[in-house]
Amino acid sequence: MPRVPPLPAETAPDAVKSIYEDFGRQMSFPSPPNFIMTQGHSRVAAQGTWDVVRNILVCGEIPRWMKELIFVAISEDRKCLYCTAAHIACCRVLGVDRDTLTQLLEDVRILPEGKLRATIFFALKCSRNPQSLSDKDFETLRGHGLEQSEIVELIAMSAFAVYANILADAAAMEPDKIFQSSS
Repeated sequence: MPRVPPLPAETAPDAVKSIYEDFGRQMSFPSPPNFIMTQGHSRVAAQGTWDVVRNILVCGEIPRWMKELIFVAISEDRKCLYCTAAHIACCRVLGVDRDTLTQLLEDVRILPEGKLRATIFFALKCSRNPQSLSDKDFETLRGHGLEQSEIVELIAMSAFAVYANILADAAAMEPDKIFQSSS
């Protein structure tokens, strides 16, 4: 049972409905998910989160499918059921194969692709304890060809995943049916 129920579009103020519509359209969802509708109780929170989703998750230099895998890894690590289900569904929509998702969920260390594995390890370390990041962690990313801009984007992506996990868990969001059918 959610602690903060979603605010349905039909009862939301026009400014919030506009956020829902933009979110759904740009994320290619058939309807706004519980994640944004729960925040709809606060136009400021919904708009701020949508701005972060659009600028950190959707845009940027790191491919979206890779960011979705990072989101799944962090959410699974933090035991956020809502975000794990939602971002597994996004991975599938973006064409991430089942083997990669299975490997990610079982043990990141078995991912065969070195750059992806290193990127996810860095993101996990950043989400768990950013003070523990070492010069070697950054050198590893650079060794895989990541530019400074991509490293900063990766740090922002890690922070955003933690932010989203906190929102989903604190509100006790329930996974949307559209995500449950994909997980």
